[in-house]
Amino acid sequence: MKSDLYNSYKVMESNEGQAVQTISSREVAGMMEVEHKHLLVKIDGFNEIFDGRNIDHKKYWIESNYENSRGKVYRCFEVTKRGCDFLANKSIGEKGVIFTDKYMDRFSEMEQQIQSPFLNASKELQAIFMIDRKQQVIEGRVGAIEEKMTVDYELAENLRTAVNTRAVHLLEGKYSEAYKKLSKKLFSELYRDIKGAFKVNSYKNISLKNYDKALNYIEKWKPSLMLQYAIQGANGQVKLDEMECVTNG
Repeated sequence: MKSDLYNSYKVMESNEGQAVQTISSREVAGMMEVEHKHLLVKIDGFNEIFDGRNIDHKKYWIESNYENSRGKVYRCFEVTKRGCDFLANKSIGEKGVIFTDKYMDRFSEMEQQIQSPFLNASKELQAIFMIDRKQQVIEGRVGAIEEKMTVDYELAENLRTAVNTRAVHLLEGKYSEAYKKLSKKLFSELYRDIKGAFKVNSYKNISLKNYDKALNYIEKWKPSLMLQYAIQGANGQVKLDEMECVTNG
């Protein structure tokens, strides 16, 4: 049975802020069949060359540390796949071939663990996650269907009635002067804003899931300031004329 060393890996952050998978230099040493301290010396030597040429060695390995069973802290490196490629190129013969095979399998295993994080879970737990995943798929499909479903005739009529009710209220009555002069303009503005708010070419094509939102939008809708002033002006003029008639009478 493999130790925790072989069952663990890390996701480090590169200089560009991207997450990169790494494995401990201790594990790499085991794959290469060399002592860890000798691998550290070799990596330090490569780093001297990189630093002399202003090459960022963090794309190959990132300095780190680990604590042994006695609580002592020692140096190590977190080695990226590119770092393993580099070390493999510096290895010769059968050991180099075996090392290449081992680290490629290791990174492939890590990739599978990321894609299927519950691979090593119990069968019961896997079943639960499988059901949950299927439920998410079903909910996604239902959501997509709801997004495509539009209001039926009855609901569309409810929206139209809501528009008429709001328009009459804003124009201060169906028999007001503003209704006579400005109702067409107000209806045009209201329907235009509904289509823009819900990204449809007609209120009849509003999605079923947005029906309640559309009703609420209509109930709270207000015309443009210019049209509001025009409504006030039209109805205000009538009231002024009525007052003059009463005064003159």
